[in-house]
Amino acid sequence: MANNKSLSKGGMYYLIYNVLNLAFPFVNGIYVARVLLPASIGAVAAAQNFAQYFIILAFLGIPTYGLREIAKARNNQEERSKVYSELFIINLISTITFLTVYTVLILIIPAYRNELALYLIAGISVALNAINISWLYEGMEEFKFISMRNLAFKTVAFLLLIFLVRDESDIYIYAFISVISYAGNYIVNMIYSPRYVKLTTKGLNLRRHMKSILYLVAVNLAIELYSLMDVTMMNFMCGKDSIAFYKYGYQIEKMLLQVVNTFTIVLIPRISFYYKEKKIDEFNRMISKALKLIIITSIPMMVGIYFTSDFLMVKMYGAQYVTSALILKMFSSLLLISPVGYLLGSRVLLVTGHENLMIVSVGIGALVNLIGNALLIPRYAEFGATVASIISEIVVMLVYVNLGKKHFKLEGIPQTAIKVLFSAVLMGVYLFACSLLPVNPWIVLMLQVAGAVAIYFIVLIVAKENVVVEYAQIAARKGKALIRR
Repeated sequence: MANNKSLSKGGMYYLIYNVLNLAFPFVNGIYVARVLLPASIGAVAAAQNFAQYFIILAFLGIPTYGLREIAKARNNQEERSKVYSELFIINLISTITFLTVYTVLILIIPAYRNELALYLIAGISVALNAINISWLYEGMEEFKFISMRNLAFKTVAFLLLIFLVRDESDIYIYAFISVISYAGNYIVNMIYSPRYVKLTTKGLNLRRHMKSILYLVAVNLAIELYSLMDVTMMNFMCGKDSIAFYKYGYQIEKMLLQVVNTFTIVLIPRISFYYKEKKIDEFNRMISKALKLIIITSIPMMVGIYFTSDFLMVKMYGAQYVTSALILKMFSSLLLISPVGYLLGSRVLLVTGHENLMIVSVGIGALVNLIGNALLIPRYAEFGATVASIISEIVVMLVYVNLGKKHFKLEGIPQTAIKVLFSAVLMGVYLFACSLLPVNPWIVLMLQVAGAVAIYFIVLIVAKENVVVEYAQIAARKGKALIRR
């Protein structure tokens, strides 16, 4: 049974899976920043950004909804196959529909037709959505399978990038590799799906899913608008260089955000199961644990970014991307703000069957972001887009928490927050002291990372922060077991 799967192992594998999805473009970016010009990178980002709108529409909220429904039916193979078949067919129909719309638009709108090759390549990602069934494996908590498979295909794609993208003329190869890196994952998912479900067309009821799906597609589109709208409006209001500077700062924040959110996402199938079984004490305990993990991981990341991003961004991407370091520092506040809203708002409302309320929060956030972009981008370019995104995320978090608070009861959060803040202050003092050392910057960085991590977690263990102590004990037991072998 899926319920017997280890949450710690599941969390580790799901972390690998999601970080790889973001680390691949991140590592690629380090390489292509030294091969392609910022304007070319911005052009590819603009095409991928436009295609992303149609991917979200074609998804119809199925990745989120499907995870929940598969988790609910995981002990009933017949019902699980029925749910899977219904959602697969809905996803197939929606993908064909929105792929058609996408194709028509890039052919008739001059701004897109002028760079038709890039937009056709980006459109492949829309078509691939038809066979994206990762939600099936997430609902079954098969995190090891999807993470290991993802690692293999991302590695192949990266090697292709190194060997095939060598100069400015290879911009289309770069765009193509970025898109097809997901194709292998999706194909393998389809091949192995009969182990868990049987695709059928008998006795299906597609209509029963439509209400929740339509709510979620509106929610997902509004959420993505925070980033997609930024790039879309920048594409018309400022230069392609600004898009590239914004992209790299945002990309690293997004990768780190996925690390923080993993601790929430991996608990969703279990939280859904507990709520369905009316095990409210376990439900509240899981939510409290997830929030503690968010606090424990996000705050030291914010401190670390402040002291190391200037050096790292220049070393990774080149001196022309120093602006991206400031963008990253500004975005780092979202490492705490976004996951809190995600957990206590959208995840709680989804699990408890109140997904219709989610549109209120993200709708307000999208409106705030649109107004902020319109006012700030013309004058402040990438910095204006960043400020608009931060303000909108704060608004979303506040509305989400207000809507979701009646469905959960938190335990021990103030105590954890105090311990974390104290540890982070000591960590910050150490990082600042290291920055004053008159030695090679790489040595300073190594001392900063190693020492800061050690100080932070030792202080939390001494302070007896229960979540950290729990995972430290698990690590110690596993270490002893390996030594005995």
